[in-house]
Amino acid sequence: MKIIVITGANRGLGYGIAKSFAEKGHKVIGLNRTFCKEEWLEEIKCDLSQKIDIEKSVAEIIRRYGKIDILINNAGIRRFNNISKITEQDWQDSISTNLSAPLWLIQFTAPMLKQSKGLIIFIGSHAGEYYFEQGVAYSSTKSALHAMAEAAIQDLRYEGIRVSHLSLGAIANRSMENDEWKMRPQDIGQLAVAISELPSSIMPAFVEVRPSMPNRSPISGLERLQYI
Repeated sequence: MKIIVITGANRGLGYGIAKSFAEKGHKVIGLNRTFCKEEWLEEIKCDLSQKIDIEKSVAEIIRRYGKIDILINNAGIRRFNNISKITEQDWQDSISTNLSAPLWLIQFTAPMLKQSKGLIIFIGSHAGEYYFEQGVAYSSTKSALHAMAEAAIQDLRYEGIRVSHLSLGAIANRSMENDEWKMRPQDIGQLAVAISELPSSIMPAFVEVRPSMPNRSPISGLERLQYI
């Protein structure tokens, strides 16, 4: 049984990924601001915008289990506005949750991951490679997250830690209309599990994941990503 730490596991994509690992018999610990209260998911209350919260949460996991095998940086927020109008608060919130939190999590879990020859999975977005109107905060942080994943590979690979970055297309995780063609959270979870089960000599560093049959007609703004 492996110890899996995932952020934002209380709903949507994070929930689907967490569930997939739990179904494989692993112990899954979610760092969540609000709880979903599932028996199979152990939850620790954590405000990812606060470094001290992250440090305390990781210390508690180590106290309880003595190891960490896989870290999944999943949690993220989406703030949309024109580049000339975005507020300082939205910008700082985006950086704190989408970018700083993964950095601190890696720093605090790295000693345990080194011992276990573990794995870090970054959950990214097509927004980091394909840009759209009013997406300055979201795309900037997701693009930087990809850069962080690449830097993590260079810094951690010789310590036995593998790193994978998943760049995801449209996910059916917000109960939107006309989303039957979108990828399901637990399907992404199965992909994450498959990556974790690969031989240690293999590292899928960057994986772009798209819906098999997206809608045909493109529209503007964020929804343009749904047609890649």
